[in-house]
Amino acid sequence: GGWLKMERSFFLKKRRADFVAGSLSGRVIVAGGLGNQPTVLETAEAFHPGKNKWEVLPTMPTPRCACSSIVIKNCLLAVGGVSQGLSDAVEALCVSDS
Repeated sequence: GGWLKMERSFFLKKRRADFVAGSLSGRVIVAGGLGNQPTVLETAEAFHPGKNKWEVLPTMPTPRCACSSIVIKNCLLAVGGVSQGLSDAVEALCVSDS
């Protein structure tokens, strides 16, 4: 095994660091994190390997970075993190199989 250089279509729609990530319904999900300014982000996106492209997902109710995450059934939970100070928010993004 080794690292592969990915095509441009694999790159995130929005540049981000310190984000939540998980796999739901065969898609790679990323949400929140730090943007360029650095600004705390609420945006989320999903990569479809079969379609070879990213799609925009609903935004997080609480913009934040440095969260922990866990996948339960078809939901990605974002837990805690930082949003104008430490956050106690727990929110779930649930994705259908389609």
